[in-house]
Amino acid sequence: MIQYSVWYSVPYSEQTFLHIIVYFGILINHASGIIEMLTTKEKQFNFWNTLLTIEKTFLKDERNKIEEANRKLKKKLTWRLCILSIFAFSCKMILIVTNRVLLLDPNWVATEVISLWAQECVRLNFFTHFIFVEILRMHVELYNEKTKDITSIARKINEKALLSELNILKIRHSLIWKLNRHLNSFFQWAQTLNCLLYFFHITNLTYWIYNGINTGKFENRECSKSFFSGMLVIFTLSVITLINLIYSCEMLKEATNKTPPLIHEISEQVLNPFDIDVHDAVMAISMQIHHEKIFITYGGFFNVDMTLLTTISATITTYLVIFIQFIG
Repeated sequence: MIQYSVWYSVPYSEQTFLHIIVYFGILINHASGIIEMLTTKEKQFNFWNTLLTIEKTFLKDERNKIEEANRKLKKKLTWRLCILSIFAFSCKMILIVTNRVLLLDPNWVATEVISLWAQECVRLNFFTHFIFVEILRMHVELYNEKTKDITSIARKINEKALLSELNILKIRHSLIWKLNRHLNSFFQWAQTLNCLLYFFHITNLTYWIYNGINTGKFENRECSKSFFSGMLVIFTLSVITLINLIYSCEMLKEATNKTPPLIHEISEQVLNPFDIDVHDAVMAISMQIHHEKIFITYGGFFNVDMTLLTTISATITTYLVIFIQFIG
């Protein structure tokens, strides 16, 4: 949709500089993704190795539970990605059909094709990150279920067995935390740039949708309705892609917030409330959870949750007001 704003507002003689901006923006975005992927191969392998180690902490009678969880996750991700992919493909087809500006200005064909390819690669990166976050979330939820199971049998088993179960909880949480660290380490700079790209993209679309409606350009110029429908489609697609990942991260955050109260419930269900060993074990896990926090972040600049979505919405609104006041 860069084409829309340029075609309507910038003299043709001045569009060469904007071509350069578009190409270099795409180059930087993809170069960062490729470089990060190549330089973090070891961290990616560490993620999968840690994941296998976590699964090994499940006892034989718990293997069915982890296998069932993996099957449900696979089914869930397959359906979610199919729906998102079909929606994205449909949106692109609508854009190809409605965006007649390529016929009016063939000089922009190369830019539009490369931009289209870049957008799909960025969206693929968001989808990939979403898959990794869902894997992490699954294991946090399994950890919470394990904690509930221990709470329910705390009065029925002896001290030695209870301490053994608590030790498993301690080891597993440490591994899940490592899994989270590996995930944040190889989705860092590229995703930060992708998030900024989507922020600028949505801000740009919001302004030009307003500008077109307010000035009546959508009613008075040829192909204006096609531009308007195209902008609405790509705006919707961009917002849904961003919200899909942020919502998944928010659900992960909610799952991690449930863990500390569940741990404290174990000490309340122990037969002997004055058992020092059990008390110390529960406190050790509580301190571990406090220090080994699980969350998704982009390069340490900001955490990815609903707070980020609120911040983006407020910032876009602020910039939109500024653009309207000073640009018109």
